[in-house]
Amino acid sequence: MVANRHMESNIQCNDCVHIEMLAKSAARIAQHNFRWQYITLVLLNTTVFCGVNAFLESYNKTAVIGTKKWKPDFHKITKQFVLFGNDLRSILNLIAWMNDHKFDNTGRFLIICQSMVDGDCDELKAVEMFWNHKIVNIIFINNMSNFGAKGYTYDYGSNCQNSPATEVKDWDNCIKVGQKHCKHKYPIKLRNLHRCPIIVSTFMQKPYMNFSTGTPTGADGDLLSIIITALNASLMIRTPLRGDGWGNLDENGTWVGSLGDLFYDLANFSMTSASITQTRHRDFQISKFYYSIILGWVTHPPEKESASYKLLRPFKMDTRIAIIISFGIVVCIVLFLKTKFCTIIFKQFSSGRDPENVLFLSWLMCMGQPTLTLPSKMPLSYLVLLWIWYCFLMRTFYQVHLINSLKNDIYLNDFSSINDAIDARYPFGGGSALKDYYIDQHIVYNNWKHKESSEYESLMLNLTHGMRFVLAMNLATAKDFLKEPGRNLHILPQVILSCPSSIFYKKFSPLASPINKILERLIEFGWPDMFFKNNTMGNKIQKTATKDKPITLSNFAGCYLILICGWMSSLILFFLEIRLLIRQTQPIIAYRN
Repeated sequence: MVANRHMESNIQCNDCVHIEMLAKSAARIAQHNFRWQYITLVLLNTTVFCGVNAFLESYNKTAVIGTKKWKPDFHKITKQFVLFGNDLRSILNLIAWMNDHKFDNTGRFLIICQSMVDGDCDELKAVEMFWNHKIVNIIFINNMSNFGAKGYTYDYGSNCQNSPATEVKDWDNCIKVGQKHCKHKYPIKLRNLHRCPIIVSTFMQKPYMNFSTGTPTGADGDLLSIIITALNASLMIRTPLRGDGWGNLDENGTWVGSLGDLFYDLANFSMTSASITQTRHRDFQISKFYYSIILGWVTHPPEKESASYKLLRPFKMDTRIAIIISFGIVVCIVLFLKTKFCTIIFKQFSSGRDPENVLFLSWLMCMGQPTLTLPSKMPLSYLVLLWIWYCFLMRTFYQVHLINSLKNDIYLNDFSSINDAIDARYPFGGGSALKDYYIDQHIVYNNWKHKESSEYESLMLNLTHGMRFVLAMNLATAKDFLKEPGRNLHILPQVILSCPSSIFYKKFSPLASPINKILERLIEFGWPDMFFKNNTMGNKIQKTATKDKPITLSNFAGCYLILICGWMSSLILFFLEIRLLIRQTQPIIAYRN
């Protein structure tokens, strides 16, 4: 046990029999209800010393003793408190000091009021004071004449306020009979709200939340309905007062959006499937995780390849190269056969007709043109037939695959990451909270365009029609958008992150414990996953029905280009051949001396 340096070392108890009785009763409750792994903070006024020694002698777990002059450095991990006060006013001062130092008011409290004066420790006034400071897990101990120490607690009342003070269950048995009656004295409170209203801040966000009919539906909406029913409460939905969407800090450091409603006590909790960021985790309390959300990038659909390239699509690049090489080999062979060396060889062996026209004749037959000449020798005839067979197979395969190529649109390669979009000089952005995930990537962080959640629908429609922008968003929302016919988006393979989904409360909200208990049971039975799948995967993305498209002039652009190139090549070769023949047929005039 650690003693506070501001407290006198010798704590004297003079004429404190009744105070020691209160302290020992509190120690018995703490012994069986406080957790060993947490430090217990014992707070008292500097003028109050009676009872502390009695409590510490009976309570053998780790404890820290302090006064209002003490400056705590472990307030974030302290969840068990014992307060000694002379009267309600001194107890109120201790609670105010705890609020100033941001202690967890949802922890377990044992408060001992030591005054023997009637009215100084009135339990009815005490529970009202605790309710105003959102302290519900409490046992208030005072002294009643002729009855000794009495412990009181309270819960949520049917008047939508605190209930009257009620005696702790089995109090007398715990104090006077045995320790077995001292356990489970801190049940979860606020489990029955008696149809009182619960205000939830949210906004329209398919497929998570839709309340256009007055009843919340969607993955979050269905879950919210069960939570409200389990709490026996009535639901009041409100949209953000300032700003819209999930909630973020504006340029002035003020919370806006749904979390702004929560921060300024306009709502009891926020349910928007918002991602968890450093600032949100710092300023708010989160519930148990009930499913995960995937955040990514979307942009306009990829551009279609020009129809003139469809002639090249039946074969892949490696196949095209192989065909070009095979045709090049044949051309080289024919050119080699036209050389003087081969001509002399064929004449020497009397092979008949020179095979200089083998390629041309074979190509004529492959294209279905008639030919009247064939090589007279069988080896050359086999060579021609083999070449015809090869060309026929290539032409057949090409025509078969060309049908599918002409029917289907081919899309160009599109972005696979945000870096590709940056290289293409695309603007990008989304909700300001997602910007925090790129704080280490300065090129993304410094060029981020903030977009409100109300703009997302129009942005996705503009992206469908080719708007140059990359939007960071929840991918489940993007897929729900694509279920409507005529809509198209490109979802980048790069994922920003997969983030757990949770409910946001204000720091140290009393509602967190009962709602977390409900979520725990629902998660065990798989209800959140079922709601999510029903609302996000129930209907497949509808694709626009394919319509017969008329063939336009652009579809034949490739054919025309090949024909024109062939005609020009033939014309050039024709003039070169004529010029070569003219030079070969010029007479040679010899001069004699």
